[in-house]
Amino acid sequence: MEQPLTVRWQNSDNYYTAMLAPDLFGGWTLVTASGARSGKNGRVREKPLASYEKGLEAMRQLRHRRRREGYELCGSAFAEFRRLDPRSPELRAAETQAVLRLFAAWQLGREEQAGLLGLDARGLDGYLDGRPLADDAVLLSRVGHLLAINKRLRRRYGEAADCPAEWLRLPNVKLGGRRPLDVMLASRAGLAALRRHLDAEAGPPRSRPAGPVRAPVTG
Repeated sequence: MEQPLTVRWQNSDNYYTAMLAPDLFGGWTLVTASGARSGKNGRVREKPLASYEKGLEAMRQLRHRRRREGYELCGSAFAEFRRLDPRSPELRAAETQAVLRLFAAWQLGREEQAGLLGLDARGLDGYLDGRPLADDAVLLSRVGHLLAINKRLRRRYGEAADCPAEWLRLPNVKLGGRRPLDVMLASRAGLAALRRHLDAEAGPPRSRPAGPVRAPVTG
């Protein structure tokens, strides 16, 4: 069974953590965090992987490298994703990369990206530069809604990668004629409402039919 895996090492001065976790784009992500055991902030890095097997191979390479560097293994565990701390640095780093990929897939401008996160443009810059999402309950709630919405749209449209971006920009009868993107930009409550709307309409994945595809106006 493919499950998230966390491994921790430490030496007399430093710690190193590696976490293999699924992303919402069908692949896996290796998130590593390192720093001083004294509490000094360290670095968090994220590497997308094409498959779970490649993730396990990357973990094996890290194990050998850390051992050569004098680190001792101090813990390893498979865990269900829902049991992991959603506010841990590792998961926040993985979610940062996932939401930035989501923004690219939805073809959003900088102002739209910042608006969906409830930030100004300056606040967005740090995440574009690779800083993990802040440990802020409101921000993480927004990101959670965005990732859930994206998951529903990917299930709906399958491999039709351009359809979610189009659907977000078309007036929707079931949303009172508003564009889904405008509903999300209005407030955090709007994000939650759109998530509930898609949950209610959830169905099996749909593949792209032959010929041009346009997202439905009514759903």
